Amino acid sequence: MRKIHRRWGKKKSDNKYHQTNQMIIKNKVIKFISGKYYLILLVLVIGFIIWGVIHEKMWIKQMLKNSKYTIGIATTDWHQKNNNGTGTDYKYHFKDLDYFSTTSYSYKKGDSFLIIFDSLKPKNNQVLWIYPIENYLIDLKVPKDGWKYNDVPFKIDSIEIRKKLAE
Repeated sequence: MRKIHRRWGKKKSDNKYHQTNQMIIKNKVIKFISGKYYLILLVLVIGFIIWGVIHEKMWIKQMLKNSKYTIGIATTDWHQKNNNGTGTDYKYHFKDLDYFSTTSYSYKKGDSFLIIFDSLKPKNNQVLWIYPIENYLIDLKVPKDGWKYNDVPFKIDSIEIRKKLAE
C-alpha cells in the first residue's frame, strides 16, 4: 500500500468550513445584539453615570488634597449660553497666570468671591459661593501662590466646604 502524504496547508474545503463558522457566529452575535439592544443601551448609560459620579468624587478628593484658595472676579454678568456655557464667567490668578472659568451662580461683573482650586491642576476649581467677599475685604492682597486653608484671612469652615463640594 502506498502512503499518501498530505501537504502542509489547508484544503479548500477546510477554508469553506472556517468561513461558514465565522458567518454563523457573526449572525448569532448580530441577532443577540439586536434582540438586547435596549438592555445593552441601558447598561451603557448606567455605566456612564456611575463613571461620572466616581470621577467627580475623585476630582473633589484630589482638589481637597492639594487645595489652595484665592479670590475670583466675575468678568461678565450672568448670561445665557455662550462659548463658555450658561452662568457667570470669572477669572482668578495663580503663579503669574490668569485662569478663566464659568460658574452657574449668578454674579454681576466685578463681584468677588472665594475660589478653591487644586494647586497641581489649577484649572480644577470651584466657586465657594457661601463665602462672598464683602466690601471691607475687596483690597485683600492675595499671594501669587494662593492661600493655604489656615492662611485665608477670614473664617472659613472645612466641613462646610466639603459639604458644598459634595452637593
